[in-house]
Amino acid sequence: MAKAKISVTIDRSLLRDCDRLARGTSRSEAVEEALSRWVRERRRRSLEDEIERYYASLSAAEGREDRKWASLAARVLGETWK
Repeated sequence: MAKAKISVTIDRSLLRDCDRLARGTSRSEAVEEALSRWVRERRRRSLEDEIERYYASLSAAEGREDRKWASLAARVLGETWK
């Protein structure tokens, strides 16, 4: 994977904590891991928001139908795992 060099400014106490906890991990690795987790979390939240908007947009009839399908799927899955 191609890497890009950046410069960041962070609180000194946060940097000390990071260095103390890193134990063999470079600052670059620590920042890359933190940013990867942050991106995954943001994507997860975005997906959850989209799902919430979708279900909020359903009419009452569509909501009832969705609950019926979900119930059926749960029942079938439960039987499959027996």
